[in-house]
Amino acid sequence: MSTPTQSHDSAADPGWPVTAIPQRWVEALFATMSSTYGARFADLWRGTEIAQVKRQWGIELAKLTSAQMKAGRENLMQLVKAPTCPEFIAHCRQSRMEAAASTAFQIENTPKTTVEEASRNLGAVRNAINKLSSSEPTAEWAYKLLMRGKSESGGELTYEIVRCASDAISSSAGRKAIQDCTDPVLREEYRMIRDSIVEGYQAAGQPLWGTR
Repeated sequence: MSTPTQSHDSAADPGWPVTAIPQRWVEALFATMSSTYGARFADLWRGTEIAQVKRQWGIELAKLTSAQMKAGRENLMQLVKAPTCPEFIAHCRQSRMEAAASTAFQIENTPKTTVEEASRNLGAVRNAINKLSSSEPTAEWAYKLLMRGKSESGGELTYEIVRCASDAISSSAGRKAIQDCTDPVLREEYRMIRDSIVEGYQAAGQPLWGTR
């Protein structure tokens, strides 16, 4: 019986699915799993065709973002037992969400803004939200606001402002801003921010704002 301990330098699988991630990625992951969990990982596939198992993993892992896969592999030690494919997929998504939460904007115990500054910030947010009612809404302002981490005047972002921006990004306007972005690097940053917000809302059981 073949085992998942073979290296990622093994022969190319002629039946590797076109919808899967590269075979060498799966081989490398299985090698890491075998080194981490030993025989317990191999026992998961006892009595199965390991080539088919790896193909299925490749197809399912292709549904993850590169950031999710990276976060899952880097935090593999959080899993005390060898994971099945569904368990590893869930672990990757959870690890990415936790990593994004720790590096994204943070609401800290900072001094309160003045009434005047809060009024200016909320006024700017309301004006931007009003634009969403037009035939071509966009949430690009919300991405830029959260990436900047401060108001245009340099003031701290209040919880209400962050929530308004997050709602806008979770909406169809947030998705459209990603589609309309012509800068591939910036588009990927927008997508990662939106994925993190949407996953956070879903994990908390909060409704998404107008997402279709």
